Amino acid sequence: MRIDDLTKLAELAKEQAQASGQKKRAALVAAHEPHALESSIAARRQGLIDLVLIGEAGAITTYLRDAGEQPTDYRIIDAANHEQCVQEAIELVQVGEVDFLIKGILETGELMRGLVNKETGIVKPGAIVCPVALLQSPRYPKIFALADVGITLYPDVDKKVKILNNCVWMMHRIGVTQPKVALLSAVEKVNPKMPDTQDADAIKQKYLKGEITGCIVEGPISFDLAIDKDAAAIKKYSSPVAGDADVLIVPDMVAGNLLIKGMGFFGQMQTADLVIGLEVPVVFGSRGGPVEGKLRSIALAVLVSD
Repeated sequence: MRIDDLTKLAELAKEQAQASGQKKRAALVAAHEPHALESSIAARRQGLIDLVLIGEAGAITTYLRDAGEQPTDYRIIDAANHEQCVQEAIELVQVGEVDFLIKGILETGELMRGLVNKETGIVKPGAIVCPVALLQSPRYPKIFALADVGITLYPDVDKKVKILNNCVWMMHRIGVTQPKVALLSAVEKVNPKMPDTQDADAIKQKYLKGEITGCIVEGPISFDLAIDKDAAAIKKYSSPVAGDADVLIVPDMVAGNLLIKGMGFFGQMQTADLVIGLEVPVVFGSRGGPVEGKLRSIALAVLVSD
């Protein structure tokens, strides 16, 4: 099944749950805050997930009642602080009791420190942890992925390949069997004064040697050539990726963060994003982000998690 409309993620996730007869299980980490609970409760009410709530049990119980929910309908794990919340979540993953995690009212650093801990964390062997954002624009004919927008500051070639592989995994899971990957830069030619162009060329050479599979890779390539067929025609740039990219890999986290926030604000794009590279996906939206965006990300986690 190919997903081609982010606004239908919740509907598709519900259909999947009904067809399988089994809901995916999610844990909300640090659930003791009304806004953090709102999107997760909405997902449960829509029949998308079964929900475990980790945090201050007394506060969680109060907020559930205020929201018109019965606390006895939920599994609540009492945790005295954020560190304990994260540890409880890790243990649920390790024993196979949840299919994905949802970030609650705790800071990104607090959650990540526990999840990527070399001794007790849940990073997949050989993987890199990064957020992969799916975006949909009325000016572009299909959903596309963007990474890394929030974790790895200045990835080297090896890390960029792993970020690329995370994106390809995501695109395969939403039905894009041979995603076209654009390694973004400001220019299309390798420039010794621009390390990101050298990185992009090194990654493309790995692809040409068969070291990267399941996708088509181009780079370095500028943003306009990656997404605009007219620009590619005017500049006489020939590539199967030009004007038709499914995946945009940015040179560094700063570029990715600025790009996705600019797209969201000025372009009013639909978005859904997950952190990939851990044993389970993590819904990692901003603590103050809109409920609709978090609900889309929860639905995406339902659809792509094993």
